[in-house]
Amino acid sequence: MLKLTEEVRAFAKKPFGLLYRGEGVDVVKRVLKGDEFLVCVGDIVSLTTLKAGFKPKIIVFDGKSIRRELNSVVNRIRDLSRGYKEIVAENPAGCITEDLAEKVFEAVNSALEGLNVRIYVRGEEDLAVMPLVALLPNGAVILYGQPNEGVVRVDVNDERKIIILSMLERMEKHGKTLEKIRRWSNGGSR
Repeated sequence: MLKLTEEVRAFAKKPFGLLYRGEGVDVVKRVLKGDEFLVCVGDIVSLTTLKAGFKPKIIVFDGKSIRRELNSVVNRIRDLSRGYKEIVAENPAGCITEDLAEKVFEAVNSALEGLNVRIYVRGEEDLAVMPLVALLPNGAVILYGQPNEGVVRVDVNDERKIIILSMLERMEKHGKTLEKIRRWSNGGSR
């Protein structure tokens, strides 16, 4: 397991990509071209992206937004993403568990093979962006919500992978989560 440190918490609060201010379908349509290898992290951004007519390869959601339960949003996400393979991960707030890292790895591999995948996180999904940047292929696009500001678009590339792996290195480490993410980001298998 990796746990947030104060240094990484400060990093994680800032947009790690281009921030598009606003909310709703119009913002998502401004952000996307439509042909991206698309991943969404967060309930509201996932639902909005689906409502805008886009089909992300991977959706990561936890049934909460700013710590509030969103049962109707979860049901709507599942309805609009019928046919997606669903994986469940355990991940408490402020952490990246080995379970979450493994489920992200599984989802990325499934998406590369043509399956669309939903990862439902029991706990909190906010930090899932970090292993996703490390494990997705260059050229992939991650959308996540920046609370009360808008949508952040992260274009995955080598520079961002290096930054994320550096931040993961600065987290409090328990177990082999970081070792696995590093191995998988270099093309290794389980």
